[in-house]
Amino acid sequence: MQFVIFHGSFGSPEGNWLPQLKERLEKLGQTVIAPQFPIEDWNKFTAAGKSAIPKKQTLENWLAFFQKKVLPQLKKGNKLCFIGHSIGPLFILHVVERFNLTLDCAIFVSPFFVNPPKVWQIDLVNKSFYRTDFDFGKLKKCISTSYVLYSDSDPYVNKNQSILFAKSLDSSLILVRKAGHMNSEVNLNEFPLVFDLCTTRLDLSLYQKYLAHHDEKHSSDYLRSGYKMTIHLRPESLSEEGRFHFQNLKESGFATFLSGMKDFNPRDVYFEDGRKAAKRLKYLTRVFLVEQMSDLKRKKLLEQMGLDIEGGINVYLCMLREISKYGREPDFGIWDEDYVCTILYDQKKHMKEFVLDSRKSVLDGAKKWRDIILKKAKRIHNVQEDVERFIKAHSS
Repeated sequence: MQFVIFHGSFGSPEGNWLPQLKERLEKLGQTVIAPQFPIEDWNKFTAAGKSAIPKKQTLENWLAFFQKKVLPQLKKGNKLCFIGHSIGPLFILHVVERFNLTLDCAIFVSPFFVNPPKVWQIDLVNKSFYRTDFDFGKLKKCISTSYVLYSDSDPYVNKNQSILFAKSLDSSLILVRKAGHMNSEVNLNEFPLVFDLCTTRLDLSLYQKYLAHHDEKHSSDYLRSGYKMTIHLRPESLSEEGRFHFQNLKESGFATFLSGMKDFNPRDVYFEDGRKAAKRLKYLTRVFLVEQMSDLKRKKLLEQMGLDIEGGINVYLCMLREISKYGREPDFGIWDEDYVCTILYDQKKHMKEFVLDSRKSVLDGAKKWRDIILKKAKRIHNVQEDVERFIKAHSS
């Protein structure tokens, strides 16, 4: 998907919520174009008075700029989503009509066709854009999905203009209460609603969904490594991440479980979510890595296995010593074949952090290790009988 963000009059792609939206979409691996269209200098334009004539911000100048600077960047075959604020939505209609573009989606924030001159400077630079006689039948075919966001307290745009804009294009109309012109004047430097509308048009991988989810929380324990496909999280976030992937898995999951783990509850929401996921997935496996044979006598561990089997998880047992030479960190998971979650411990065996990694080399290595573990592991169907057989087989 390619996104193009259109700023408003006297505006900039660095103003309001536009740069934050660009950054968040790029974190998801999307291509975002945020051009700086020609604009007047506010102070000079104001000093010239109401008889001033726009020299930079005119419809033809903006169309020429789009044709020269933006159009060549739009790759054939890629879906397009245009996002515009203020005069941006109206200009998008001009662009779609002039260059015969077909959009996957458009998001119009505070749009209008013709606006009362509440601020003369803005009205003067907007005048050449004003238009009400578009071929709306054609535009609706070119923009099959669109949203109009408007406020009931906008000091610049009459809300009836935004409503008319939405009705003319069969756009989904969304009222954002008491949001002014939906710009930095009302401290709207982030606009999660627009981001969410953008992501509805994307087929995100599980890893990308988690990045988007965690970014929304603005959590202080979120640390991005130098490599954009790797993130490091503190131990207290493990449960939250686990719940997220179980609730969002589409295909499969694999995880190890160290038998010596002390602090866990087999009926914790995290594990219950895993069992719920197993009922709808093709493949969900948990391998209990046995650190000491005595661990297999622990009631809590046996309860965990039994509940997992009952919940539809494929349960295996494997001696840790038989696979430890094949990998550095034995506590890991692979989710939707999309990313690896690895738990890292300090010298005292306390969890220090966990790492989510979607790099192909890391993912391929984890898959090879998973396959080795499964070859050496024993499937457990009945906890009491199969665990006893495993103990006997590995006690000699």
